Amino acid sequence: MTPMITDSPDELAQPMGELRDWKAGDVEPVAGKTFPKVHVVTRDYTTVLDKYTTFGPNVCRPDGYGAKGIRGDLTRVYEELKASYLVGEKNGRPSLEDPRQVAEVILRISPESDGEVSHMIFQNLERRCGVPLAHLVEGEREIHHHFPDLESQPRRSLTSPHWSAIESPGRTYCPWTLNIETLKPFHTLSGRQEIYFDHRAYRELGEALPTYKPPVDMVQIGDCQPARAEAKSKVFRFLTPHGKWSIHSMFWDTWHMLNMFRGGQVVWLNEEDAREIDVKDNDWVEIYNENGITVVRAVVSGTMPRDTAIMYHSSERHINVPFSPLARTRGVSDLRGGNNNAPTRIMMNPSTMIGGYANWTYFLNYWGTSPSERDCAVLIRKMPLEAGAKKVIYQERELAARYNLR
Repeated sequence: MTPMITDSPDELAQPMGELRDWKAGDVEPVAGKTFPKVHVVTRDYTTVLDKYTTFGPNVCRPDGYGAKGIRGDLTRVYEELKASYLVGEKNGRPSLEDPRQVAEVILRISPESDGEVSHMIFQNLERRCGVPLAHLVEGEREIHHHFPDLESQPRRSLTSPHWSAIESPGRTYCPWTLNIETLKPFHTLSGRQEIYFDHRAYRELGEALPTYKPPVDMVQIGDCQPARAEAKSKVFRFLTPHGKWSIHSMFWDTWHMLNMFRGGQVVWLNEEDAREIDVKDNDWVEIYNENGITVVRAVVSGTMPRDTAIMYHSSERHINVPFSPLARTRGVSDLRGGNNNAPTRIMMNPSTMIGGYANWTYFLNYWGTSPSERDCAVLIRKMPLEAGAKKVIYQERELAARYNLR
């Protein structure tokens, strides 16, 4: 079973305003209309390893490869990969036996790193949209970023039909420039930016227009319990925005990034809030509620609003991971605490599970429920430095001295 795909005719499966549930008997379950698509797959388990270590041939057809409803035929690229000294052939297919071969194949089939692939998919998109687009990468068709190139130095990504920015030399990524400057339609039913969802389900849920809704009170629902707070703790609204010095978990632990800031996970606090709980800049603190615990350094700043804590997300827990005394007393199995997601949890919003009409297609990583990274409350206290925490800090100072890190 596979979901109905975003930015494709699947999104016109159901008429607007109809809320028919096959499980409730409102309608017959029809694959691709009122039911997920169903594909029958026959597997020969003796060939699983060979298939896993080769690039399959299904991309060699007119609609075989692509994303977001924008597709193309990779037959030419497929044959070139087999002949390439960076990839080679296995069982008549491009080889994926070595991680370097995998990386090279990804670079060759991605419009962000291969000008010819970008040009080909833009040409297909032109026919769908009725506006000229391929000229955006006409001068970049000979650019092919190979894996050895990226080992030697970074390379600039190319303008891609899968994203919304024009990325020419001397110009940084800016969303929607592709739509605004070339008149490429937005990926909505009307082709324009839309803020009103004329759909029965959205209207009934109060989501037809973007309006202010107060955050969920996690103290009232029990996720954050001040009655169980440790001494010198304070309740904060906990926000986890995109990384300030990284792309998700990438780059934040590079040598340059570790020198530019604290070299590990931090939480930003207002200076008056920090004073209330005896926290000074760079102190270790514990962030906790009934969902989980994380241990980080405090960044004390007058730029932060009161009663709010910000922890940029998605750093890996292999730098600055001292033991949490609070975890030990509360019987938590992971004594070191987690990352920014440790105190959050998924809170389902029905409006993000509506699919099958226009630009609303419930699909992994495109339209669906997400963690409560904006509706979370936590308690924060200064962490008492026990033996385990001190040991980690001493090791950190020793490494800092060895590698001349601040």
